Amino acid sequence: MSVEALSGTDLRAAITSASDYLTASAKAVDAINVYPVPDGDTGSNMAATLREACDHMLALEEPLAAGQVLATFARGALYGGRGNSGVIMSQSLLGLAKGVGEVEELAGDVLAEGLKAAAAAAYTAVSEPVEGTMLTVLRAAATGAEERSGEGVLAVLEAALGEAERAEEETINQLPALREAGVTDAGGEGVCVVLRGLVAALRGELPPPVAIPDKPLAMLPGHIDDGFGYCTEFVLVPGEREVDVEGLRRHTEGEGFGSVVIVGDEQALRVHVHTNEPERLLEEAGTFGELTRPKFEDMSAQHVRFREEGSGEGLKVGLLALSSSAGFDEVFGSLGASVHRLEAIVKPAAGDIAQAADALGPSDVIVLPNHKNAIPAAEQAVELARCNLHVAPSISLAQGAAAAIAFNALSTPEENTEALAEALEATRSVEVTRAAADRTADGVDVREGEAITLVDGTLTGGTDDPVEGLLAGLSEAEAEEAAIVTVYVGEGFEGSRDELAERIEAAFEDVEVEVVEGGQPLYELVAAVEA
Repeated sequence: MSVEALSGTDLRAAITSASDYLTASAKAVDAINVYPVPDGDTGSNMAATLREACDHMLALEEPLAAGQVLATFARGALYGGRGNSGVIMSQSLLGLAKGVGEVEELAGDVLAEGLKAAAAAAYTAVSEPVEGTMLTVLRAAATGAEERSGEGVLAVLEAALGEAERAEEETINQLPALREAGVTDAGGEGVCVVLRGLVAALRGELPPPVAIPDKPLAMLPGHIDDGFGYCTEFVLVPGEREVDVEGLRRHTEGEGFGSVVIVGDEQALRVHVHTNEPERLLEEAGTFGELTRPKFEDMSAQHVRFREEGSGEGLKVGLLALSSSAGFDEVFGSLGASVHRLEAIVKPAAGDIAQAADALGPSDVIVLPNHKNAIPAAEQAVELARCNLHVAPSISLAQGAAAAIAFNALSTPEENTEALAEALEATRSVEVTRAAADRTADGVDVREGEAITLVDGTLTGGTDDPVEGLLAGLSEAEAEEAAIVTVYVGEGFEGSRDELAERIEAAFEDVEVEVVEGGQPLYELVAAVEA
């Protein structure tokens, strides 16, 4: 294999080898998150993203051009993007493919340009970029590559790897949560693993043995509920005026907008924005190009059978809930939602979510991700679905179930998105699981095997008794002021449901308490605290 320039065939082999290396490294990354929850999944989700991308790439027939290989690989990653880190990686690969362009062979200078475009794409895909994450590591890799862009592909990748590893070591000094836990960023380490795999493949060597490094890695929560009620989507195309991509980006960086995703170029620009004033945004967007609002109008949607509504005639919107157990399947089904599987470790791919949403039939579908690390793939699915897909960013199964109560299939998409947003805002989430490792996070020291409590995704404490952990979490979530507390019992809970309800009722006398069989894996108890 040449190390000066790569043919499409050689590039495909190197990428496959690097992807296999990331798969072999995934469990080591999963095991060492800053939050010691047992479903920490950074490595597994990044590896699953690249495996699906490889499936697309390996289906190509010879002869292969290097640009064709990268474009196909990136497109596969777009559909396979899982979790926050996997989605960001997929966006960076799209940038890489666009930066490299339609080349027969991949030379060092072209690769350097591609890595620069990859870093830029990753930053622009995130509405609020944070340093000390994989974004920083991607940018450092591009800087290293540029310094040796006049040399061969191997030299460029070696330089990129060196700078990426240095940046990864420094992430601990860039985020307070990382400093507190004494760790570096897991997503950034995933980038380093891929680069190590590529360098080893080009050298004709085996990559370094997979091992947990001396310094543990961290997975930070990848999404913050932005508080906006309307998911607004449109496409800008050239008309009387050219499409002003940068003008629109600057406009949506201002106050009043959240979860901004802008994909495309001057020929067609797909836009997804959260705002409380959608009509105003659409009016303003028309100044940046010709505004179109494509919908996948499936007339058979009026005849889709809906559980609660007989024939489904008049159905305006569908609800898709990610669910991890038969118990929650039943809960969401009783509330009018269709379910898609939410695995304990590897989260659903963006393409899978889009396909499941399209299969429901209505032209508008709302998805409840029900896990912080499933939200990014759901948001990426917005760009892939034929239907108009709206994301209600639920961070847990219990919070998602509380929001689903507000769903009405016969109301408009706007009315439903507003209702679900209000329900999410009024519902706090409490989760009790077992610590997968000794850790300090959010100022809390926990021991491996201890019952740990998370309130709205933040670690609040640990104890030997999961019920005590739940009670402490409910107190932190101000359950004494709530109207209702719904607790879902997981498959690992060994106590009595009746005794559990009695202890909650004794602690919060004026609150209505409901205990439901959820059957969810890993989390012994999850609760929704509704105002």
